[in-house]
Order: sequence, then C-alpha cells, then structure tokens
Amino acid sequence: MSETAWIGLKPQERTLLLEALSTLRRSRADSAKKIDALTIKLVHSGPHPEITVGVRGGQVEWTLGNPFPIRVCDYDGTSDEDLPDIDERGQRCRMSVEPAADHKPSNNSKNG
Repeated sequence: MSETAWIGLKPQERTLLLEALSTLRRSRADSAKKIDALTIKLVHSGPHPEITVGVRGGQVEWTLGNPFPIRVCDYDGTSDEDLPDIDERGQRCRMSVEPAADHKPSNNSKNG
C-alpha cells in the first residue's frame, strides 16, 4: 500500500465518513486522538489537489502542489529513438516523472 493517498470524495461520501468516525470515536476512546486527527484532515481537505504546472516553449519545466508523482509525456520527436516510451494509449513518447511536491503553490508562485 502507498505511504500516502489522495481520493476524491463526493459530499455525501465525506458526510458518511465523518458520521462513521464520530460513531467510532464514541466506541473507541483509546483511539480518540488518532480518530480526531483523521477527522480534522477530512474536514479541512480540499475537493482536489491544487496543482500548478509551469510550461515554457511547450515543455513542462516545473510543478507545484502535486501530492503524487506526475507522469509527463512528450510527443515531439522524429523517430522511435527520440520517443523510446509508449503511453497508456499506445502512442510513442518520451516519459519523465515530476516527483510529488513538498508544498502547495502560493498565489504569487512564478516558478519552482
């Protein structure tokens, strides 16, 4: 299992989880701190990650705010040698990975 995970929740799914945590907290007093921490995380989490991608000259130069690694596929090339990888759609490309970011973008972020 991954160390961290991001999942999208519909409002009714979030409500269901919060109600379940509340019920669990009443029956598991020994785990109250852990349940409270999870509840706080769930209440204050955004609906989706705020990812910013910096592109210059058609190339991804940096990313911010990604809670997970992002696969970048470049399709510009003139030969199989230029495009050694194959994407999930079967198209030739050159893949690279932008690692998960340690921080969220700020309103005044201009580069990584």
